[in-house]
Amino acid sequence: MHSIRTKITLMTIAAILTSLLAFIVIGYLTLGKEGDRNSVEKMNLLSQNAEKTADVRLNSLKTAVDMTAHFAGRSLEAVDLKDYGLAAASVGTDGRTPEQAKQLDTVLKKHCEEVQQAFGNTADYTSGIVSYYYYINPDIGSSEHGFFYSKIGKSSFVKNHSLLASRPDLNDKENSAWYYEPVTQGRACWVGPYKAHLLGRLPTVSYVMPVYNYGVLIGVLGMDTLFYSITSPVQSMRVYDTGFAFLLNDKGQIIFHPSISAGKTLEEVSSDLNPAMFQAPNNGNKLIRYNAEGKQRQLSFTTLSNGMKLVVTAPVEEIFASWRQTTRFILLAAVAILALFIVATLFIAGAITKPLMQLANASQKLASGNFDAELDYEGNDEVGIVTKSFRQMRDHLKLYISDLNSRAYSDALTGIKNKGAFDIYAGRLNNSIRLDTGNGSPEFAVVMFDCNWLKQINDAYGHERGDVYLRTASLAICQTFSHSPVFRLGGDEFAALLQGSDYKHREELLQAFDRIAEEAASATSNPWEKVDVARGIAVFQPGADASVEQVLRRADEQMYENKRQFKLSEMPPLPA
Repeated sequence: MHSIRTKITLMTIAAILTSLLAFIVIGYLTLGKEGDRNSVEKMNLLSQNAEKTADVRLNSLKTAVDMTAHFAGRSLEAVDLKDYGLAAASVGTDGRTPEQAKQLDTVLKKHCEEVQQAFGNTADYTSGIVSYYYYINPDIGSSEHGFFYSKIGKSSFVKNHSLLASRPDLNDKENSAWYYEPVTQGRACWVGPYKAHLLGRLPTVSYVMPVYNYGVLIGVLGMDTLFYSITSPVQSMRVYDTGFAFLLNDKGQIIFHPSISAGKTLEEVSSDLNPAMFQAPNNGNKLIRYNAEGKQRQLSFTTLSNGMKLVVTAPVEEIFASWRQTTRFILLAAVAILALFIVATLFIAGAITKPLMQLANASQKLASGNFDAELDYEGNDEVGIVTKSFRQMRDHLKLYISDLNSRAYSDALTGIKNKGAFDIYAGRLNNSIRLDTGNGSPEFAVVMFDCNWLKQINDAYGHERGDVYLRTASLAICQTFSHSPVFRLGGDEFAALLQGSDYKHREELLQAFDRIAEEAASATSNPWEKVDVARGIAVFQPGADASVEQVLRRADEQMYENKRQFKLSEMPPLPA
C-alpha cells in the first residue's frame, strides 16, 4: 500500500510529465506555423517602415510637380489657342500666320515666366531636387522653348540652356524619355533611373507631367532627383543583424543592391526567385523564402511611389533567433522546475500542496501572457525557491517585453517616441472622438515642428552634426512641453500632443519655446547647436474635426505658414 505522499508524488510527476509532453506535441504541431506567420508580419512591418523612409523624397518631388502643373493649367485658362491658329486637330501643321506665331510666343513667354516663378519657389523648399524644367512643345513654340534650371555642383538653382538647344530625339530613348514618356502616356509618370546627359550622366529619377490646353499639348513639366537620394536611405536600412534592403524595377531586375551589381535578374540571385513573385503591390501574408549563398533567407516587399519594388531580406536564423532562444529558455526552465517539483514532492508533499497550487496557477497565467501573476509565497523550502525563480523569470520577461516595446516605439536618434507611438496615441484619441455622445469631447492640441536647414547642415558639416542639431531641437521641445508626449514623425519633423496643463497653457509654452530658441541662437555660433525650428499649432474642434489626423494637418499647414513668414532668409554659415 502506497502512502498518500507517494500517491501525490506519483500523481504530480505523472501530471507534470503529461503536461510537458502535451506542450511539446502541441508546440511542435502549431508553433511552427505560428512562427512563420509572425515572421511574415515582422518582415512586412520592416518593409512598410522602409517604404515610408524611401518614399519621403519621391512624394515631395511628386507633390511639387503636381502643384506646379495645376498652377500651369490655371495660367492657361484664359488662353484660346484658336485665336493663334491652333486647335487640337491642327497641331503639327503650319497653318498659322507669322503674326499669330509671334503672338503665341509672347503668350507662351509670359506663361513660362509665371510657371518658372512658381516652380522655383516650390523647388527651393523640396529636399533633394537637382533640376526642374518646363519644355514647350516644339510644334507650337517658335521662339519660346521653356526653361531648365539645375544645381549640380552649385549651391542654388542656375538657368541652363542645354535642354532648349534641340528638339528631343525620339530615337534616343534614354535621354528623351523624360519628354516622350508623359506625352505618349498622356499623363504624369516616373522615368528612371537613367543616366541624364544634362546632369553629368549621373543616375537620375524624374517625375514628369504633360500640360494640355483643351487637348493641345503645351509642354512637359518635370523635376529630377539623383538616384543616390533614393538608394542612400535604402542602403542605410538594417534588417536584423545582417539583413538589408534592395530595389527592383518593374521587370524584376536589380537596380540597387548593397553587394550585387545593377542589371542582374532575380534568377541570378537565387533559383527560388522570379519576377512573377513581385507583380503584386506587396507580398501580403505570403511567406517567401529562398536560398542564396548557402543560407536560407526570407523577404518581404512593397512598392514605392515610382513603381520600384523595395525588398527587405534577412537570414531565417536571425528572424527566429530570439524565438528559439526564448524556447530553449522555457524548455530548460521547465526541466529545472520539473526536477525541483519531483524532489520537493518526495519529502514535503503535504506542506507543499497549497503553495504548489498557487505556483501552478501563476504558471498558467505566465504562459498566457499575464505577467502580473501573484507569487507571494516566501517559504525557505524548495517551493519557496521555485516561487522565487518564477518571480524572477516573470520580472525578467516583463522587463524584456517592456524593453522590446520601448525599442519598437522609440526613435533611435533622439530617444523620444516615434511615428508608431504617435499612431497609437492618435488611435486612442480617435476612439474617444468616435465614442463622444455630446457629454464631453477630449481636449487636445497638436504642435508640429520642422527643423530648418537640416539638409544644409548635413551637407556642410556632415550627418553627425545634423544628428546633434536634431537632438538639440528635440531636447528643447521636450523641455518646453515637459508634461506632453513628444514624437519624431520622421526626418526633421516633430510633434507634441498637448493635453491637461500643457493644453491649457499652450500659448505660454509656445512663447517659452521661442525664447529657448532665441537663447540657443545667441549662445553659440555653430548652426548645429542652434534651435532653428518652424512650428505650428492646431486645437481639436469638436464637431469640425473627426480625427487627430485633421488636427495634425492643420498644425502642419500653420507650421509651413510660420516657415513662410520667417522666409528662412538667413542660411547657416558654411565651413571655410
